[in-house]
Amino acid sequence: MGNPKITRRDALRGLGAGALAAAGSSLTSPAAAAESERGGRCKPSKRKGRILMDGHVHVTNKTFWLGIDTWEPSPTGTGWDYLRARRAGVNVIIENFGTYGYWNYNTTPKHMLRMFETFHRFAEKHSDKMAVALSVEQAREIAESGRMAVFLSCESGWDMEGDLDVLRAFYRLGLRAIQFSSQTAFNALADAGGGTHWNGLSPHGRAVIEEMNALGMLIDITHASADAMRQIIDASTMPVVASHVAAAAVSGAGGISDDIIIRMWAAANPARAAALSKPITDMVGYRPSFSRTPDESNWGGFIARFDQESRDRTAAVFVPYVDPPDAAAAVPTPDEWAQQVDHVIRLVGPEHIGIGLDMFGGRSGVPADASGYPLLVDAIGRVTTPKNVELAIGENWLRVLEQVQGGRCDDGREHDRDERHREGIREQKAAPVAPHAHAAAGAPHGSCCC
Repeated sequence: MGNPKITRRDALRGLGAGALAAAGSSLTSPAAAAESERGGRCKPSKRKGRILMDGHVHVTNKTFWLGIDTWEPSPTGTGWDYLRARRAGVNVIIENFGTYGYWNYNTTPKHMLRMFETFHRFAEKHSDKMAVALSVEQAREIAESGRMAVFLSCESGWDMEGDLDVLRAFYRLGLRAIQFSSQTAFNALADAGGGTHWNGLSPHGRAVIEEMNALGMLIDITHASADAMRQIIDASTMPVVASHVAAAAVSGAGGISDDIIIRMWAAANPARAAALSKPITDMVGYRPSFSRTPDESNWGGFIARFDQESRDRTAAVFVPYVDPPDAAAAVPTPDEWAQQVDHVIRLVGPEHIGIGLDMFGGRSGVPADASGYPLLVDAIGRVTTPKNVELAIGENWLRVLEQVQGGRCDDGREHDRDERHREGIREQKAAPVAPHAHAAAGAPHGSCCC
């Protein structure tokens, strides 16, 4: 490592604990800001009790793969669970179905349907403690009744080809948000991470954005490439969110950038970096250890083997995780985590921040488990005012969801849009990012949230 004084605490603090804990943020295009100034199409829901909301949760995967009832006590170090979260005061979440590995042969819609069925069956079993929320008004009513309100979203893909009828069908099943880019570039919508296949956003990706705006579905730009993020923001007429990210400049002007800090730590500790990330990497980046052929793999055996390998990798992630002794002390404190909140408030204001922990098995977290939300609330209270605390811990999330849902255009013109998109896809080519798109993404925006 170039600077031996840079500790893992420095690295994690710079990343806002990275995947361990992150603050959500939102960005709005000029078109979205104009729509916001017109007040949207729906009257804001009336505030009831206090909202404590996490905008990026993963829990259904554990139930599907491992049969775990997350309303029952779970071992520490195995990720998020309803029981601890509810006892900690959380009353609204956005649950993200994870279709990890199922992008290889576009079995993604199949796995999405299995996630829907698992969630709805689980919610029915625990209907005295939770319910799916299709609108912000419903979420407030569910929370007021003492139950957990759950909005549904997905991460790592819903249909890698972006079929608009599949999108509409998932909306009918309750999907109200989507992480637009998968963790790989294997999709027809947008580049992921450092991908450059589409130079950001594909022509069909723009069609999906238009349809999501028309449906009133929230767009999450997390895991997209930087160019794709900028272009998604510019293309959407509604606010978009980055549900589980960290601010690169928390260390202040002139500070070393987050990606360089992490690269230095990983370069100095390659074996440790690989070992710490292996269970998550094996699960998220899974590819089957065997090939598929049209003549031999269509009798049910392929998907059975595929599922078993995915199940084994998922089980490895949810083994109770304990930090190595020399690393445990380097996990950021809640106050260090709250520096992310303070930075965003100072940069663009208190209306643009929220909680999105992405709490998962196989890694450390801030907090260690879902019982620790009060630690974060208290830490936020030490960097800002009580009014801003209420915005950051839940009201910002509900405001942006309500604004997006208020833009729903139930006009029966889906066929017209489909025809126009089909014609446009034949005529358009992926274009480089326009200079003004970079400026729009980097500038403070008017009405946005979490």
